[in-house]
Amino acid sequence: MNRLRANWDISLILLLFVALGLAYSVVNPLHEATDELRHYRFVRYIVVNGALPVQGQEPCRSQSHHPPLYYAAGALLTGWIDTGRDICDNPPGNRFWAFRFADVGTDNKNMYLHGPEEAFPWYGEALAAHLLRALNVFIGAGAVWLTWLTGRTIWPERRALAAGGTAFVAFNPMFLYLSGAINNDVIAALSGAALLYACARLLRDPAGLSPRWGLIFGALYGLALLSKFNMAAAGALVAFAVTVVAWRRGQWRQWLQVGLLAALVTALLAGWWFVRNQILYGEPTGFRTLTELWGARDPSESLPLALQELAPAWSSLWGRFGFGQIPLPDAIYSGLAVVAGVGLLGLLLSLLRREPGQLLDRVFPALLALDVVLFFAVLFNYMLISPAGAMGRFFFPGLPALGLLLFYGLSGWPALLQPPERGLPALALAANGAMLALSLVALSGYLAPAYARPPAFAEGEPIPNEVNARFDALASLRGYELSATTLRPGEALEIDLYWEVNAQPPGDFVLFVHLIDGSGALVAQRDSHPGTGNFPTRYWRPGDRFVDSIRLYLPETAYTPETATLSVGLAGPDYRLGITGPDGEGWGDALALGTLHLLPATQLYDGAEAIPNPLDQNYENQLRLVGYAYDSRQLAPGELLAVTLYWQALREVREAYRVQVQLLDAAGNAQATAEEHLFAASEEIFPFTIRLTTDPAMEPGSYRVRLALFDAGSGEVLSIVADDGHQIDNQLILAPLQVGP
Repeated sequence: MNRLRANWDISLILLLFVALGLAYSVVNPLHEATDELRHYRFVRYIVVNGALPVQGQEPCRSQSHHPPLYYAAGALLTGWIDTGRDICDNPPGNRFWAFRFADVGTDNKNMYLHGPEEAFPWYGEALAAHLLRALNVFIGAGAVWLTWLTGRTIWPERRALAAGGTAFVAFNPMFLYLSGAINNDVIAALSGAALLYACARLLRDPAGLSPRWGLIFGALYGLALLSKFNMAAAGALVAFAVTVVAWRRGQWRQWLQVGLLAALVTALLAGWWFVRNQILYGEPTGFRTLTELWGARDPSESLPLALQELAPAWSSLWGRFGFGQIPLPDAIYSGLAVVAGVGLLGLLLSLLRREPGQLLDRVFPALLALDVVLFFAVLFNYMLISPAGAMGRFFFPGLPALGLLLFYGLSGWPALLQPPERGLPALALAANGAMLALSLVALSGYLAPAYARPPAFAEGEPIPNEVNARFDALASLRGYELSATTLRPGEALEIDLYWEVNAQPPGDFVLFVHLIDGSGALVAQRDSHPGTGNFPTRYWRPGDRFVDSIRLYLPETAYTPETATLSVGLAGPDYRLGITGPDGEGWGDALALGTLHLLPATQLYDGAEAIPNPLDQNYENQLRLVGYAYDSRQLAPGELLAVTLYWQALREVREAYRVQVQLLDAAGNAQATAEEHLFAASEEIFPFTIRLTTDPAMEPGSYRVRLALFDAGSGEVLSIVADDGHQIDNQLILAPLQVGP
């Protein structure tokens, strides 16, 4: 009890970490975390087969390329559970989950459809998965504790530095999220923290090097290599600490002894894994087979792309949940970057103020900085060779060092710490409070809502725009509400639908929202499982009443001005539910909710008021498409269509381009194509008209218009780029038009 009181700070941090980690675990549905399903399959493969999986020979994909420490521990923990499922069983997928992937929000953020079989009390697969998640929470708690111990070792007289630095690990929303999920990144963080702590202890050891340090480093490094292969980089950290001690004390003989003993113990613990890989894959890491199965980048060509991906790597270090589709607001990532920058400047100030002769005061920051640099190098190298490399979790082994170094730098600002004996604990408390608040906001404000079922409404509650339309015998749309009656290109319409379930549906029906203009062309469309993915009809039960909110986006290329009709319906695999009114009259299979007025976009260019359908599409900083027009929105088969494009050269160019316009059918197949050469030499906005003839045998219906721009010399297609230079797409879909009698 006295020890707990003496260490109340880390005791409270650990208690809060475990509580939050378990909360993240419970809120996050099964297998929604990055690669969790494949990590789970690795564990189940060991349980079912009593052996490790072999890359390329599993019945279905798992994370079989990883070392087995976490998975073996998970198999021991959950081997007694009968999940009632095959290893390769897939949860029902949500085919709309990638909708506006990078947007902050709750729209189809779930990769899978989740039902009552995942609810507490858990059994079968849910029980096994939650036990594996709980194991990871306590592994994460070990990493937090070792971070604090490292800080106490480095600054034994300034415990607030340890408490403040630990906050950036314990209350990092992404670390909490992955601690509450199934993966081996958290045990890698534990391994990294253990090796960093051992290095700090060695530097403080008054006896210097001795054989026991060879045993300690060999055991820790061997276990680290069995945790995750990127832990190989930590060998440089150990070498640094051992070499510094040998240099300070002249213990070069002991340096050799420690190195040889550490190598021997490492080989005894982890050598079998590398021998196995050599036998199975022809090289000791198994990485070559991994790239053959999963794909790889060419590092000689991927540097520009990797540099662009530093921003998502940074954001996913702090909180970008799922497969990255649940981000936090950019302001949070920017704020954390500012904190890191202030900490770095403070670190430089602290180092400059140190008196000569205080060697350890310089060695310890160098140790922490080396750890950060090593694992950033590991992360960036993986970004160069892997399409999935831009994930901050690959830096987790360096997170304890980053947290301690960051807070140490913040403490270097003397203006914040006057008087120092009171200022430093206050700063540590502020850091923990701010990070704790961030972790709670991320959990309750972004993660939980992304997977929440839609809100219910009570019987007798006032309902806007009552319609009481019955969709077969399954459900009734009691009313609806629209956020606007006018829209401009790029804007979104919020639609609230008040549903009451009458009978249990026999399967999944998709909610569709259509916006159809006066020509009959489909202007905008949304398809989704109800609840924007979180309440599919397979889980509806009689008596359910809920408000389904869905957002319809008007494309930036929408043709305006125009009037369009908004309608909704429910569709099965090959039919739509019929709709009847309160008196039993038939209303077809799509219910019209109202008429919207589509207004022109705000003009983007001075003096260009006459440009129809204004756009801002930058083609690799060479040409900008600023607007377009059709000579007709309704064509008869065989009729000529004239498309006028308004271009602006972005620099003095004397180049020829090839403009391609195609009509696409519902399946995306080109039914008519026209190409013409464009010579751009002026920075003034100029029109360019291209004509294509429809086939007399074309089927009537709505057709999309696709535009592509090519370099006439090389034949390469030009990409549309954003303001920051990243590629958006290499084609542009313009407004649809109608072909028919």
